[in-house]
Amino acid sequence: MLLCNFFSSMILENTRLPRIPGEDKKQPLHLLDAYHRLLVEEWDKAGKILVQPVNKCQWRPLKKENQKEFGKFSRQSRSVTDLKAKGIHFKPSSCCLMNISFKSSTFYGQVQLPVWLFTSISKLFFINMIAYEASPESDTGIPIICYVNFLKSLIVKPEDVKELREKKILFSTLVSDEQVVEAIKEIDTCGLDDYYIFDNVKMRIEEHCSNKAKTWIAELIHTNFRNPWTFITLLAATFLLCLTFLQTYYTLNPK
Repeated sequence: MLLCNFFSSMILENTRLPRIPGEDKKQPLHLLDAYHRLLVEEWDKAGKILVQPVNKCQWRPLKKENQKEFGKFSRQSRSVTDLKAKGIHFKPSSCCLMNISFKSSTFYGQVQLPVWLFTSISKLFFINMIAYEASPESDTGIPIICYVNFLKSLIVKPEDVKELREKKILFSTLVSDEQVVEAIKEIDTCGLDDYYIFDNVKMRIEEHCSNKAKTWIAELIHTNFRNPWTFITLLAATFLLCLTFLQTYYTLNPK
């Protein structure tokens, strides 16, 4: 009960946490264990699990049919601003760090990311969570390590932080966006990753970015119309071209 009240006030604001996820099967051993469950599972108000915990297995060989596809996105590291230039927008999902998804439409894509408040202790918090997941005694898998790796690939410069702030995905109590970038870069995941946790999301994002039919309009706007004066100049030139055409037409075809 005390843990539920603590987490409800710390993370869920006015939402009452009915129970610690998974406590009906196994009681959390300590505060870090309870916090870990809270971040990697999602539930409704009745306490029903909405996002299941990830597979416990940390390292698995790739199937032959997936090796080629994996090679395409494993070498890619697209930041938030890079994805935005490809017509991919961002939307908040929930507080569950596993709640990451991607939807591809005809001319745009949408990535849903978990909401996170970045404070002066966030770096230390993630370091402790990484140490907990990497511990030989831990049977949690490495979902938070995978989330941090995903976040590090998305955020490489202050503009990436700004975009996620504007979309109400990333909040910060730090002085500047540069500090957020530096703090994220300094979180060491010790070279660990489970590529299967977000493999479907990464593959679908890469497929969308590689599809010229879906990205050419976004790339055209991003390349040529980032400056509003460029757009105004284009409109003026189009208007003058239309006037020239009409003048020529009526000159050749007087009434």
